[in-house]
Amino acid sequence: MKISTNTALYDKKRDWIDFNAGTAAQGESLDSVGERLLDHVLAVAGGEKTRAEQHGAREISIFKDGVVL
Repeated sequence: MKISTNTALYDKKRDWIDFNAGTAAQGESLDSVGERLLDHVLAVAGGEKTRAEQHGAREISIFKDGVVL
């Protein structure tokens, strides 16, 4: 699952970013963003496909330095 830290990036890459956390910088409370993120994580854990999965991609990148596409 890909998480954007700012809304401009999310808006530019909606086809491959799953969650916009940038709304916290725009005034949404951290509690609210956290609740939305938890809901989304639970949905994905329950079978909802990530954006990458919707496009047929399967990938994993844990603790990787640099840009990951």
